[in-house]
Amino acid sequence: MHAVKLPLAVTVAGLAFLAGCKSTPDFPPRSDVEAATETKPVPPTTILTDPTASDRYNAELESWGERVQSAGVKLCRYFKARGMAVDCPEPAGSAAN
Repeated sequence: MHAVKLPLAVTVAGLAFLAGCKSTPDFPPRSDVEAATETKPVPPTTILTDPTASDRYNAELESWGERVQSAGVKLCRYFKARGMAVDCPEPAGSAAN
């Protein structure tokens, strides 16, 4: 059997095409996935008796919720850009009044 010799231009074009093919999946940003799955803060027992501790916990809980929601919106936009039929809300604090 004889080997087929391809012109150099065809070989280069074929290699360029194959180089453009992704061999790994296209995942969303790791930071967004990790933020969207961040554990909810655990309330300290002092919130029952100390108003300052309660205020600190409430602020921490609000901040956590905003981070998780922001990451969820980023993930929503990521999947929407890749063709998923989904409506994505605005991140917290960015809605026009």
